[in-house]
Amino acid sequence: MANITGPAFLSYTDLYANDTTIPSGLYLGARSYGDGGKMFRYALAGGSDLVKGNLLQERAEDTQFENMAVLAQAIATAGVLQTVPVTNGSTTVAAHDFDGGSLSVYTTPDGGSEYKILGHTTGGSGAALTLTIDRPLQTAWTTSTKVNMKWNPWSKVIQAPATTQTGIPVGVAIYAIPTATYGWVQTHGEAAVLSDGSTFAVGSEVGTPSGTAGCVTVYAAGTTHAKVGSVRQAAASGHWISIFLQID
Repeated sequence: MANITGPAFLSYTDLYANDTTIPSGLYLGARSYGDGGKMFRYALAGGSDLVKGNLLQERAEDTQFENMAVLAQAIATAGVLQTVPVTNGSTTVAAHDFDGGSLSVYTTPDGGSEYKILGHTTGGSGAALTLTIDRPLQTAWTTSTKVNMKWNPWSKVIQAPATTQTGIPVGVAIYAIPTATYGWVQTHGEAAVLSDGSTFAVGSEVGTPSGTAGCVTVYAAGTTHAKVGSVRQAAASGHWISIFLQID
């Protein structure tokens, strides 16, 4: 069945410590609270070391894991974990890669449902994957059902790209987390974030980069950029300015 989880309670020393494995009681995306209403999320650094004061995003979207075919699947009986058969695209699925991620139903039957991925088998192009999800299907699947598989947003996070977003913003690096290790990134409250060369005044809303990777830029509604917070000082290219983050 689906679970409701509470926040982690940590000291500031813990917030700046790396882990090579996930400690007992934590999980990717776990939320912790700090002084002044700050919020943090537990994350895994992706392909390169994270840079302190940089804006971060989830790993880049892979459309091979969208609109995926499935086999017919009945609703699991009470007390039995629900498994579902999904046909892989061309990108190899490695062990534990989607653990803690999301399985959403794109096309009916069962359209609009979303499930947490507890585990899965591995496979290459066109492989038949078996996913274990957190609760029984709401509606039995047929071969007309199509699904999207999404990684946990805080699994293998990366520096926000310079121009075009390839995923959602997930936080700011509060220290340099080495690649392939775990640590905390900030998602809400007062933070120091690198500013680009755009022009904005104190109180302005800022968003994902428009020219310099890892920086915030002036935010304009209706663009391809996501809002991440509001600034407490004017833009200062190449400097880390005071921002009230509102990612969470």
